[in-house]
Amino acid sequence: MLNKIVNTFGTRVAIAIINLLIAVMVSQVLGTEGKGVQSLIIVSITYILVFANLMGGGALVYLTPRFHFQTLAVPAYLWATANSLVFYFVIKWFDLVPAAMIVHVVFLAAINGFTSINASILIGKEKIKQSNYIMLLQVVISAISLVVFFYVAGLATIQSYIITLYIAFGGAFALSIILLHRHAENLYAASWKAYLMASYQMLHFGLLNQLAHIAQLLSFRMSYYWLNSLYGEAEVGVYSNGTSLVESIWLVSRSISMVQYAHIANSTDKVASQKLTARLTLAAIALSALLLLVMIVLPPAFFVWLFGPGFGQVGGVIVSLAPGVLMFNVALIIGHYFSGTGKYHVNTIASFAGLVVAIALYSLMIPAFGITGAGWATSISYTFTSLIVLMFFARELLIRPADFIPRKGEMKTMWEQMMHSPGRK
Repeated sequence: MLNKIVNTFGTRVAIAIINLLIAVMVSQVLGTEGKGVQSLIIVSITYILVFANLMGGGALVYLTPRFHFQTLAVPAYLWATANSLVFYFVIKWFDLVPAAMIVHVVFLAAINGFTSINASILIGKEKIKQSNYIMLLQVVISAISLVVFFYVAGLATIQSYIITLYIAFGGAFALSIILLHRHAENLYAASWKAYLMASYQMLHFGLLNQLAHIAQLLSFRMSYYWLNSLYGEAEVGVYSNGTSLVESIWLVSRSISMVQYAHIANSTDKVASQKLTARLTLAAIALSALLLLVMIVLPPAFFVWLFGPGFGQVGGVIVSLAPGVLMFNVALIIGHYFSGTGKYHVNTIASFAGLVVAIALYSLMIPAFGITGAGWATSISYTFTSLIVLMFFARELLIRPADFIPRKGEMKTMWEQMMHSPGRK
């Protein structure tokens, strides 16, 4: 079990590093405007996928042991296809990306959605490593393709980047099909009732699982579109790089919460779960504060060296986002406590409240202050979301403040218990 956790954490670190290298290449070769277009493309694909996961993602993981994979995959593929078609008109109506990119965004989202479906089914079959290989392959192919196009062939255009996405997404999809064929059951002639029953369950669990994610993503990335409409693609490019760097510290909390969630979901000891959550939250905040401090003191010249001319304001974006990013560790860790105890509504309420705050502040602060206004508005939204989660946690707290600090050897014991939790997947 520990091997799977280490493999997943290692994969996430590798993907984060490669994505940073991709951001550096795109920024240095295409400049602030090119990076802005690239960011709008990626965030639009992400938006499409989060709605596609209303019948995918975590719901598929949960239902795979309970249904034949075929009765899950077919409705999920159809939903992903229909979802992409609907978003074609949404993106076109609201002018969210350059017109020439809309068709590409829709097709790429559909391909990535199919890959995500296959990967989720593999996770449901406990093939964690195989799912990790799919995610890793996608970014590796993307990085290699960019090197070939930008530096070998000398084709430094956003169109070249689009082609690399097709190659990377297509390669990952092909691998997911191969792995699914290897680890899944044989196809059979399923009845329409079987598909209908599976579809109902997927939508039911998908709604519960995805509502918070949808609200969260909207509040996280809506600022990109706002900046683009008011200022232009160059500002989006600078802001997106600052956002990616500062949010990379959540890799620590997300990795911690993955183990915490599995432990709490299999525990009946509420006091122990609350102690674990409180202590992990403090640990994540302390470690994140150190990482943020390093980022904050970096001079503008460093970001110009890293990303290229025009990116000197990245440091200002990091400073504006830092308080909220630090505070959001609370929502990440304590939010998984509520997920592990089956109280999904807490995260949904907090995320939608944060979205409302974000929309109100974006409308006031982005027109007045540009990218730093977007950063401070997002930071306040993160903080508001976290405070609501913390409020719910305080209302059912059974431990004393003194229990927040572990005694000698307690954290080691609790971590070992987490590693050997019964029923963990």
